[in-house]
Amino acid sequence: MNIKNILFTSLFVSGVALSAHSQSVGNGLIFSQETNGGTARFKGLGNAKTALGGDISSITGNPAGLGFFGQSDISVTFNYDNAANKGTYFGNSISKNKGRFGVDHAGAVFHFPKNEGYYGWQNFNVGISYENTNRFSNHVRYEGVNPNNTIVSAYTDDIAAFGDNSLANSLYGMKLIERFANTDNSYFPITNESGNKDQISDILTTGNSFKTSLAFGGNYNNVFYIGGNIGFSSFIHENSAQLSEYGWTKDAATVERDNPNSRFLDPQLDDHLILGANYEMLDDYYQRSEGTGIDFKIGAMYKPTVDWNIGATITSPTWYTIDQYTESYIGVDYYDNENAENAFDYGETEFTDDFTYSLITPWKFGLGVSKFFSRGLVSADAEYVNYGSIKVRSAGQVNSSDDALWDEDFKNAYKGVVNLRLGGEYLITNTISGRAGINYFGNPYKNADNKQYSGSLGLGTKLTNTLYLDLAVVHLINDYKVSPYVIDEEFWGSTSPVADIKHQRTNVVLTLGAKF
Repeated sequence: MNIKNILFTSLFVSGVALSAHSQSVGNGLIFSQETNGGTARFKGLGNAKTALGGDISSITGNPAGLGFFGQSDISVTFNYDNAANKGTYFGNSISKNKGRFGVDHAGAVFHFPKNEGYYGWQNFNVGISYENTNRFSNHVRYEGVNPNNTIVSAYTDDIAAFGDNSLANSLYGMKLIERFANTDNSYFPITNESGNKDQISDILTTGNSFKTSLAFGGNYNNVFYIGGNIGFSSFIHENSAQLSEYGWTKDAATVERDNPNSRFLDPQLDDHLILGANYEMLDDYYQRSEGTGIDFKIGAMYKPTVDWNIGATITSPTWYTIDQYTESYIGVDYYDNENAENAFDYGETEFTDDFTYSLITPWKFGLGVSKFFSRGLVSADAEYVNYGSIKVRSAGQVNSSDDALWDEDFKNAYKGVVNLRLGGEYLITNTISGRAGINYFGNPYKNADNKQYSGSLGLGTKLTNTLYLDLAVVHLINDYKVSPYVIDEEFWGSTSPVADIKHQRTNVVLTLGAKF
């Protein structure tokens, strides 16, 4: 089966045919990524904050940056997020947008000076923040005419691979599949593999990931800064996915080639009415996941000279406990003409599953450097994350037999990445600053193309001696390919269908803060 360059297969098939094991592997990457949090100042700088301090984002960025505060600070950040997607499938393009407002970040830093002299510890500062670390809101739709294969072939592949007799019996009863001649557990579709079929995929995702963090940072001799934090995370993630397929079933001669004794060829049975019929099929999948977790981070910064900062961070895994509910439905109607009249209804099949498990996200390691000029600065970050080290564990079990399978699946699916961030700030006037930044996100998939990068622009101004206002616009671009289902290409003599998705996400961020 060749799935090179396809980002992921949909959950339509796996929702029925596979276990919660495989579903959790797919979700592991989603719940391990944090892409959203921070104030408008650091977002305008491309979030290149490992070697920068003095901003409330330092609480979760590099907590050593809290040591740069010379007074207390409080701020709140508002966000408008818009996700736009263009899906192209068999030459047909569809665009969808989904936007929402929200509070992105809120925090405070409390300044505790320790020494009025130059030498020794200058301060120990404490910070607390709430931030939205990931917005899951998204809507992807693509549709087109597929002349090459049917999703029912993917069902039969899963039956053969996993021995899912329950799914086989359900689809057999729905008249969607028939046995190959002289076999008991190998099936072929009654729906036409060749011939035009309208296929529509609609995937709606909602939810958010949140983190509340408590941090401290200290300043030693205005040269060495150290800090740490503890974070308490939670998320809600809902995924609703539908695939509709409209086409025609096989004629008697085509069925006879695969099974001369097929029940569909017996004129005494109603099954023969299905042949040469128009059909409408719906594969509907829904999953809701809720999780809570804890993590910690340590960070340090060093100023070799007054105009340079060097920073480093180590972020622990987040240890999540996740409750996951899944339901999946397949239904089909047959008609004796293309106008959907005189229906033959042969039923539906449903699948539900409740699953609780533990997820351990990867360690993260960051390095950064900042250079200061008379009226500005440039800052650069590099972060390493090995997504192949994600671990899932069965709740309440030690050394479960599934653990080794999960570990192997993550290693086979994902790899280590380096994420790069670059940003700059320039003091336009004594009260107004301009900012810009770019991000490059490494591809975490071993067997797929996934291009992702972003750019940002920002402005900041001092409203008074104590009040400040920051504004940033961040535009992210993510191009990838997706397959609604994957078939055994060698067996069926056909390639799995692929859609090209161009995802663009725009964030408009406003921070209002006060120093005291």
